[in-house]
Amino acid sequence: MPAPVTVYRTRVCPYCVQAARLLDKRGIAYEEIYLDDKPLERAALQERTQFRTVPQIFVGKHFVGGFTDLAAIDHSGELQRLLAQAEP
Repeated sequence: MPAPVTVYRTRVCPYCVQAARLLDKRGIAYEEIYLDDKPLERAALQERTQFRTVPQIFVGKHFVGGFTDLAAIDHSGELQRLLAQAEP
């Protein structure tokens, strides 16, 4: 079973849309968590990752980063390796 992918995003973020399109194109299932009306959850995520922008993408427990980071690991093949890792 592939590692779960979680995309923290907002509704008006073009990079969030691009991340979802890339995952859809690859046939990768993912959960989207919208942070528009969740300031406490967004603050907790910022504390956890030290990033203020969205999307914030996780593969399993591994923080990938944003869309450009996702595109880079997709291009390098690292995304498939992360997906194949079993969750502890």
